[in-house]
Order: sequence, then C-alpha cells, then structure tokens
Amino acid sequence: FIFASERNDPFFRDLKGEISDRKNEVDDRDLVVFEILESGPSTMNTTPMDPQTAASLRKHFDLPPKTFMLILLGKDGGIKLKRNDRVKLEEIFSLIDSMPMRKDEMRQKGQSF
Repeated sequence: FIFASERNDPFFRDLKGEISDRKNEVDDRDLVVFEILESGPSTMNTTPMDPQTAASLRKHFDLPPKTFMLILLGKDGGIKLKRNDRVKLEEIFSLIDSMPMRKDEMRQKGQSF
C-alpha cells in the first residue's frame, strides 16, 4: 500500500517511478500495488478504486491526512514494513527476498529450469 496526499508527493512519485521501471521484478514477487491518494484517483494494480474504499483503507491503517506511508503486507496478512519516508524499491525487494515463502518460491523456480 502506498498512501499519499496526491500524485505530486515526491516520495510517492519516486517510488511509483521505480515500480514502473522494474515492472518485471515487481510481477515476479507477486506484488499487488495499492495507490491510495487523498486527492485524485486511487488504484489497485492500475484498476480504479472508488473513493469510499480508498478512505476506508486510510481509516483502517489509522493514517492522518496529508501523510505519505508505505505499508508492505506479507502473504500471511502481517505488516512487514511500515515507512513514512523515502523508500527505495531495492530495500523492499531485499526484505521480500529474505522471507521464507519467497525463498521457497525462488528455489522452486530454480528447480523448474
């Protein structure tokens, strides 16, 4: 989940750019990217999301207005990372790649070749 007040938020813009540039790596890790904006359209993997759902997610994670926040949820539903500052995609990938489920996935992919 990437929460921001608007698309021009520098942390949001930088992370979104990295995600676009490294789409294959994002897909390889089965990431579902939620972009939750206070001003402007919110999306889930580029699929538009209605404003009520976006507001509900912001409320669920107890985020104050005008806040940038990245929340990484694991496949188990637990919060793996929560940051309100600039986050590099490489840091997120490293964290994901260190998780047991991901290590199993990488091993299985390696064995299938």
